[in-house]
Amino acid sequence: MQDKEKWERDYKSGVWDRLTDNKDSIHCKIVASYVQKKGTKQSVLDAGCGAGGILKHLDLNLIDKYTGVDIAQTALDKIAPKRSQDEYICSSLEDYIPNGQWDVILFNEVLYYMSDPVAQIRRFENSLKPEGFFVIAMYKKKRYFSWNDRCVRRLRRYMQQASYAFDDAIELSNIDGSAAWEIFRVRPSHDSI
Repeated sequence: MQDKEKWERDYKSGVWDRLTDNKDSIHCKIVASYVQKKGTKQSVLDAGCGAGGILKHLDLNLIDKYTGVDIAQTALDKIAPKRSQDEYICSSLEDYIPNGQWDVILFNEVLYYMSDPVAQIRRFENSLKPEGFFVIAMYKKKRYFSWNDRCVRRLRRYMQQASYAFDDAIELSNIDGSAAWEIFRVRPSHDSI
């Protein structure tokens, strides 16, 4: 279980400000392009949204409704812009019970904070609309036994076994190769739901 007080302290002290300060982050631009790939208005659930950094990269004219869920109220208070049709929910992902369906469910650099990332994906499969999809971005440390890298492999293995349709996937590495992101746009098969 996540330590809510630690996340609150970290957001208050500015530890995570770097996630919203870099407006030119290629990683965030790719994630946003995966979210908006349909080019039509969509509802988005941003699971583990933090201070809403992805909102700086999305065309909000294409986001019908944005729902941000994060464990830290301090993070949610920093989200800008806040629109009247959007919803901001303070909850850990483990405790959050989805109360609707979305076109896109985004897990941007959050699943490796969970003890079982596959269980989290499975919990949210029924929260996708019939043509909905997940966008999953995972920071990799390029060390085979690191938790992040094991989570990526576990998720990939589960998605393949559950016959997810991979609409798109990319690995983005920094120039020295010491770190990377894997970003997926995937759709669960009807059999896995």
